[in-house]
Amino acid sequence: MTTTTHAPLDLSLPALALGAVGCGLALVAGVPLAGATATSAACLALLVFGLPHGTLDLELIKARGRGPWTGLAALLIVYLGCAAAMLALWLVAPVIALGAFILIATVHFSEDWDGTGSRFLELGLALAVLAAPTLFHRAALERIFIALTGQSEATAIADAMLLVTPLALVVAAVAVAALWSAGRLTQAVAATLAVASMVVLPPIIGFVLYFCLFHSPRHLTDNLKRVALTRGRAWVRVVLPLTVAAAGIAGALYGLELRADVASGLIAASFMTLSILTVPHMLAPVLVTRLAGQPRRSCAIGLRV
Repeated sequence: MTTTTHAPLDLSLPALALGAVGCGLALVAGVPLAGATATSAACLALLVFGLPHGTLDLELIKARGRGPWTGLAALLIVYLGCAAAMLALWLVAPVIALGAFILIATVHFSEDWDGTGSRFLELGLALAVLAAPTLFHRAALERIFIALTGQSEATAIADAMLLVTPLALVVAAVAVAALWSAGRLTQAVAATLAVASMVVLPPIIGFVLYFCLFHSPRHLTDNLKRVALTRGRAWVRVVLPLTVAAAGIAGALYGLELRADVASGLIAASFMTLSILTVPHMLAPVLVTRLAGQPRRSCAIGLRV
């Protein structure tokens, strides 16, 4: 008797659509989505619902191969070393760290749009998602960057993003058309919603919708299928403990990065934590593969969480 295994239902697009519609209605109703309360809630949602998708990194690296560099101690050295390097950059040169984070995020999110047939289109679409707020929310984006870095010079990064936004949006439109033509309807609609949300909604709200309702759940589901753990064991043994640990990092950063108000402190803590964990999330698999002397393979684990 043959048992048929069905892939789990992908609810990321309906979740993103419902979130975007709900926020749009709230905006029309006059709910202050750019206020301190909404911003603080969004930053907390980023930590609770967004970070878990990277907690299976070490399990995925161990599943890729054997050797001394896939042992837990060696993996932790590589992973924590990458995280520490990013933290040091934030402490020494926060504006440079912010610029690096945006570049890393562009590469990272481009993996959501595979299927366009062009790496250039994937990167352009990812950049459009991040840069779209400069159209109507430039002042808000500048305040976020200042809250992140504690330096007014960070507004130069918003200026640079504004310059590339028109081209990025054109490339994004071509990428969406390519996804649609390739039969990737879920990605095409999700990309349209993600860019539209970043244009219309306050920047942090738009980003959290995309990151927590589309990017994170899709890749968490995919990674749970890859690891040699049942879903229950993966959540209890790996996902929940490491999510709590990530929240601890955010809490420590919140205490260290003193800001004038709670919302600014949460912005700094949540996005710095995200960047500190994204760097090893992307680089650790590549470094372990090189150190182990294994043939270079697809970096899907490192770039698609």
